[in-house]
Amino acid sequence: MVSVELGVDLACKAQKEICSDRPNGKLIDKVPAAGQNALECIHSFPLFCVEGILTLEWEDETEDDELKEVVSQYLPDAVVWTTDWTTGSLIDQLTRGIFNVDPPFQRRQVWDDTRSSLYIESLLLGCPVPPITLAEVTNSASQQYLVIDGKQRLSTLKRFAIDETLILRGLEALTELSGASFRDIQGHAEYGRFENLPIRTNVVRNWKKDEVLHFIFNRLNTQVTPLSTHELRRSLIPGGFMKYLDERSAASASLKRILGISEPDRRLRDSELLLRAIAFSMFLSRYRGNLKVFLDSAARRLNNSWTSKTQSEVAGVVNDIEEAIDATYEIFGDAAFQRYENGKPLGRFNRAIFDIFVVSLARAPTRAALIESRARIADLLPLLLETNKDFNAWTQSTTKSQSAVFGRIQIWSAAVHDAIGVTIEPAS
Repeated sequence: MVSVELGVDLACKAQKEICSDRPNGKLIDKVPAAGQNALECIHSFPLFCVEGILTLEWEDETEDDELKEVVSQYLPDAVVWTTDWTTGSLIDQLTRGIFNVDPPFQRRQVWDDTRSSLYIESLLLGCPVPPITLAEVTNSASQQYLVIDGKQRLSTLKRFAIDETLILRGLEALTELSGASFRDIQGHAEYGRFENLPIRTNVVRNWKKDEVLHFIFNRLNTQVTPLSTHELRRSLIPGGFMKYLDERSAASASLKRILGISEPDRRLRDSELLLRAIAFSMFLSRYRGNLKVFLDSAARRLNNSWTSKTQSEVAGVVNDIEEAIDATYEIFGDAAFQRYENGKPLGRFNRAIFDIFVVSLARAPTRAALIESRARIADLLPLLLETNKDFNAWTQSTTKSQSAVFGRIQIWSAAVHDAIGVTIEPAS
């Protein structure tokens, strides 16, 4: 449950689920001054504290090895401009397409109608709400903004005032407006307050590298779950392939099984995993040791060549990826995609192990052969982790270097050949 203390009247305090785009957040209201250098003001952005977010057992690896060098070089050039746009002006700009709040875009939509309605109720009451943070896109033919912080709030405004698909429900203070649409509230006294309420807006300008925005996104979320590299990737590399990736990953039962979920993952780990699998399946020979650059390049390459022929090819690769995931579960059961210590699975998903099996089980004959010898293969992985120091290291530390990526696949392939006489050939 979100608890937001705004220090205003009782009616505003009743709005307990509307002042953060994130679960379990408490607002600390700090905003940068107009024109403040981004490096100087980065700690002044609104911060939120986490209380009890449920996270998956997941061995994460970050993709930000190059961030420090890029940020220190380019962040000082970025500036932050601060303004107060009214709700009415934000709606006008949403209508004109200046803010794109539709997918592909950061996190998936996570607010339900009740939470969205409580946000609208806060605006009708004149209740202070968190700032919105944008990044100005300078290479656009017309003025455009990427939304860094505030997607759920802007999406709610669009649904309510433009699409008119949000009907107010679950209101706590203005209960007489429950069931009202945007057109209905225009005849009420609260409408004038709603339309003219100023909302603090921070605009990041003159940013020259995607990594600068990633750094700012993460720093905005310092005390909550950070915005992932893939959530940023969806905003910065839109296109036909990325839309397909989002839709296909959301529908994948195999990816849901890995994540232990029944619905699309709102942090987009399903989409990131599928991109990773596609990239290693189609472009493994191009990997040079920088995972973020590799995945970004794969996304751009497929976006730029997204024809019906490419889509058909990618769909075939995805089918093989899902078959490889399912085959891994047939072989290892609940221990699939895990490292072992002392012969026992650790109970955490491991991306390096995921890479090995997505690549090595890419072909149907190989899948069939390894499933037929599942008992020997199931014993082989913990044995290899225990006896081969390189293989062990390349699945738990320094996992993204070129030698680690190719090395762990080659060692596994050689071990499989020695054990059951099957030669593993990657799909490409």
